[in-house]
Amino acid sequence: MEELPSLLWGLDPVFLAFAKLYIKDILELKESHQVPGIFFYNGHPIRQVDILGIVVSIREKDAFYSYGVDDSTGVINCTCWKSSGPNCASSSEDPKRTSDAKDLDGLMQELYKQESRKAKMEIGDVIRVRGYIKVFRNQREVVASTFYRVDDPTLDVQISRMLDVPHLYRNVYDTPFTIPNHLADPSHGLSDVLSRSGLISQLSQKILEFLEEKQICDFDQRELESVSSLLSSATNPNHKEEAGVCSVL
Repeated sequence: MEELPSLLWGLDPVFLAFAKLYIKDILELKESHQVPGIFFYNGHPIRQVDILGIVVSIREKDAFYSYGVDDSTGVINCTCWKSSGPNCASSSEDPKRTSDAKDLDGLMQELYKQESRKAKMEIGDVIRVRGYIKVFRNQREVVASTFYRVDDPTLDVQISRMLDVPHLYRNVYDTPFTIPNHLADPSHGLSDVLSRSGLISQLSQKILEFLEEKQICDFDQRELESVSSLLSSATNPNHKEEAGVCSVL
């Protein structure tokens, strides 16, 4: 399937969503030749994904954990950054600090420790990761924006996911994205979008030139609407105004 122009990607709701794709499909997505880091599934532009799976491998670095996540269709590495804890060493040693401030520092340190414990997974934990797809050393991975351990002793979350994802595939992901009718004809729709953008840019430039020429720093939109040359450019952009600018400011 031919790749859509990047100008139209925002028309597809999947582009701005965290796509709940199977890991097997994430690993097989075709990368865009227009913008690195954007991938396509059945014509849908995808940058962010939402995965749920079992932790099957762990690598810990100074700044992050790398978890291998398995959803039974494949395994993908997820980079999960550690929280940058509050640095209260120097401030807590300040004798002028009040006891309330020191208590707050202690509370923040305790909260940081709790977050650090939550971030550290064990083999066999159920993890949910939301983040963007990245290619590192020719290997596809997910860089997490949010992640957490899923407490699911009765399997409710996993069963709900098993029912939800096939529904999304049938009704969204496996349905090719089509350009709206008014944009489908390049001679009308897309050219109209581009020409409209060009006209806005042209009018903006004329306004800037007018303000610089008259050395105007403070103005109101209604005052600009009374300038004949600007009004002519806005209502009839193809007409070249030969007369001088008549300012009423």
